[in-house]
Amino acid sequence: MDQIYRKTLTTRHFDLDWNRHVTSRTYEKFAYDARCEVLKEFGFSIESMLNNSVIISPNSSYVRFLNQQFVNSEILVETEVFTLPNLSLLWKQVMTDKDGKKVCEIESISTLFKDGSILSIENIPKIENRTQHQFSIHPKPIQQNTIEHDYYIPYSDMNCFWILPADAVWKVFEEGRFLFFKEIVDFQLIKATDSTTFFMGGEIQIYHQPSPGSHIKLYSWIESFEKIRFYFRQDMIDGNGKLIASMKDEQLFVSLTNSRPKRAPSAFFEKIERFIE
Repeated sequence: MDQIYRKTLTTRHFDLDWNRHVTSRTYEKFAYDARCEVLKEFGFSIESMLNNSVIISPNSSYVRFLNQQFVNSEILVETEVFTLPNLSLLWKQVMTDKDGKKVCEIESISTLFKDGSILSIENIPKIENRTQHQFSIHPKPIQQNTIEHDYYIPYSDMNCFWILPADAVWKVFEEGRFLFFKEIVDFQLIKATDSTTFFMGGEIQIYHQPSPGSHIKLYSWIESFEKIRFYFRQDMIDGNGKLIASMKDEQLFVSLTNSRPKRAPSAFFEKIERFIE
């Protein structure tokens, strides 16, 4: 029988985003906190890892947001962990509110390294017959229908392992999303059309750790567009032209006044049409 680890965390005022909902990065931070508690159960506390030159590095995330949360929400995080054939760790995490409703699901992969070599934890069960999310991201050659933005990765986003945690990578892509829509759509269109979009979920793959203090380029475009949703894509490229991370997220059109799904405004489609893959 698989072991489920449980921890309850509470959202705070500083966890709210511009829509007054709990920001997506808060869920990843909650998930990370729970993962650290599980590693501690296996003898790998933060203190012991730092003392023994062990780091935990994020590889990928798949997330689905199921119910909006606000300030002072009690979130139960249930965590399962499995060892993959390449010795990385697969984390399956479900978050529920105090009424037992699912709030968020995150499936992520991370790797423990010691002196540059992958470290395995013997007591963590192997993946065996458990299903694993199959990523649909396909890196795109740079073409004309993308928007390019420069981005500086601040040292202040480093964690105690001196690398970017997953939520900091999420933050880069979140900023890229804002930069794209500010330039192409114009935020004033939100009020004019009573329309905004909700981040419903997505995939992030980290191929190489972004370097704190480095300058990167973000390439953004629309992979596909439907009546009430679209799929937004971004690639992160380092100074040498190497692809270091990719993201694909699902955006749902909703009314600004009542938060209900609605058809995409024609004015929005007209502005982004040339950036659809």
